[in-house]
Amino acid sequence: MTELLLVRHARPRSGGFDPELDEVGRAQAHALAAQLAGEPLTAVVCSDLRRACETAEIIAAEHDLVPTPMGGLREWGLPADSMEYVALESLAADHPGVRALDEGRFMDFVPKRVDVPAFQQVVRDTFDAILEAHPAGRVAVVCHGGTINAYVGQLVAIPDVFWFHPDYTSVSRLERRPSGRVVIRSLNEAHHLLVESE
Repeated sequence: MTELLLVRHARPRSGGFDPELDEVGRAQAHALAAQLAGEPLTAVVCSDLRRACETAEIIAAEHDLVPTPMGGLREWGLPADSMEYVALESLAADHPGVRALDEGRFMDFVPKRVDVPAFQQVVRDTFDAILEAHPAGRVAVVCHGGTINAYVGQLVAIPDVFWFHPDYTSVSRLERRPSGRVVIRSLNEAHHLLVESE
């Protein structure tokens, strides 16, 4: 059996095409790494975007592992230099994107130029490759909210690529059973963020 820990990257700086983590994001990543320190990891793989790589490096360090970047885990399947990252925290409450998320209209937040079927296929193929490379063990997959949505959504036949909003450094646990079926154990675990804020 293989357990996949799908981790959304920690909070990055707002602005730029491939921003690094900000101070809060680094603290979030360290809080998650401390929580996962007691769970042996077989491997850590990540999106090749900086915010995911930095989060993965912090997690992997607790396990003496080196993360493996994979372009197929990238947000929306878009090149790093094609979309400026704007953190929701930096947007005004009346921004259309913030309103869409507040109202549960998550697909309105997906960039219009995303080829949804192609993105879903790339994500599915990438996770298939991860599972093929790791037939057993526990693998942390550090990526993006859209990537997590696209993969988990396909497991439960949700056609949208954005149907829930994962927290920064949240963990969604999946298991590939001996039958080959991938099942969902949990979504959006973020207990470490509560401990950090106490």
